[in-house]
Amino acid sequence: MKQHTHQASTPLRKIAVFGNGLAGQLCVAKLAQDLPDSIELIFVEATISNDEDIFYGSVTSPTSYDFLLSIGITEPELLPQTNTGFSLGTQYVDWEANKTSWTQSFHRPLPIFNGVGFQHYLNRLRSSAPDMSDLNAYIISVQAANKGVFVHPPEGRKTPLTDMEYGYQFAPAAWRELLSKKLHTSTISRITADVVSIYRDGDTIRSVTLSNGDVTEADFFIDCLGPTSKLKSTKTQLTTKRRLKAVTNHKPAATIGPVRRTLRGTSYGWTSNTPLQDGLHRLTVFDPKSEAAALADHGPSDTPPVEMQIGYAKIPWAGNCLTLGLGAASLEPLTPAPITGLQRDIDRLIELIPVTDKMTVESREYNRRLSDDYRHASMFHRALFPATMSAETPYQTAVTSNFMSKELVNKIEQFEARGVLVQYDCEPFSAEDWAMLHIGMGRQPKRYDPLADRVSDEQLKNKLTQMSGAIDSVTAKMPPHHVYMSGLLRYLKEQHG
Repeated sequence: MKQHTHQASTPLRKIAVFGNGLAGQLCVAKLAQDLPDSIELIFVEATISNDEDIFYGSVTSPTSYDFLLSIGITEPELLPQTNTGFSLGTQYVDWEANKTSWTQSFHRPLPIFNGVGFQHYLNRLRSSAPDMSDLNAYIISVQAANKGVFVHPPEGRKTPLTDMEYGYQFAPAAWRELLSKKLHTSTISRITADVVSIYRDGDTIRSVTLSNGDVTEADFFIDCLGPTSKLKSTKTQLTTKRRLKAVTNHKPAATIGPVRRTLRGTSYGWTSNTPLQDGLHRLTVFDPKSEAAALADHGPSDTPPVEMQIGYAKIPWAGNCLTLGLGAASLEPLTPAPITGLQRDIDRLIELIPVTDKMTVESREYNRRLSDDYRHASMFHRALFPATMSAETPYQTAVTSNFMSKELVNKIEQFEARGVLVQYDCEPFSAEDWAMLHIGMGRQPKRYDPLADRVSDEQLKNKLTQMSGAIDSVTAKMPPHHVYMSGLLRYLKEQHG
């Protein structure tokens, strides 16, 4: 009988991270916080610039607050040292064929009355009291964004403001600069060099030769070098061939603008304007075939256009090398999904850090969950467009060639038929996100949950009047975004120097 021998595993002792962009810096910062002292961490920073970071967009979701805290960055450090502002979401203006406009904001779960979802009561009033059926009237973050006001939600007491959640309006380059300063003061081993060649044994990387002549060996390699990285396994291929280009510029301003990003669709793609502390960040995303029209509309740019393949790798972690960041998954930054996805990938990496050089179990689970995240995020993005569009520009043709998945069709059908907000496991977008998206896109339920009729008209109208009145009262007392930000920065400077 043939004897099977199993090679003994060895403990994980050394991790090498490659990359000089946002993905590499965030990854190293998180590993430095969470790894035990028994694991050596090396950061190999490329000498070439990482212009692809503009595909992370300029807005984050509320989850960024906790993520930044987990890598040791607090708001008293973030706000004075970068041009970051607060964000209550994105205003889509004259969006797509039906030219709808709405604010896609951040909000805690909507109330449930007698076991029935909030949206059913609004749908019930659509014909009898249309002035009370607008979801936006009951979402404080939307009302604050409409008025351009902001304050931090209070802690420890219940007010309408407690339900408001916020993200950040940011510039990837400014975050990279802050992270670089922090990492320079740490004890992490840092090397500035580019990858020249790689010695592989099947899926296992044994060593990497660098442009400075060094040879780097490690048990686990994390590749944050982007789409053209030499470290990527041949198994780490993106699922689609769709390509987009993006270009940015920055228009200085004396004061920060509104507390939301504005995004407008165009024939070539879309353009967004994001207020930052020191000016307006303009991002234009377009199909490469429409470059001339996009650049003419965009105006002067800070850098040449950056091209990106949109899609995800089904096997980002192959052997002992994990591809992290835009080399593994890229979405157009229509929503905060790109930066949220990166943070979720890093958190997932920390959870699944291999214990030994045998990492099949960890890599299989990581790959599965990244695929789920990407499918769910791209489903939300696809829902921002109709199933079909009459116009046939290269951008719109590429969008509609991405057919709606069965899961997305189910979401839309369930909402339009019965007002049900279908949620799948561990989605990055909440039921509230989907409600705002569906209604913003003009989708309306044909009927509501009949159990909503257990609440009388008088009770329902009184409850909704109280809710909207309380929100109006609170937002009327909130200061404009620029006033609050100026006062906060002065306070932080006085407290921390």
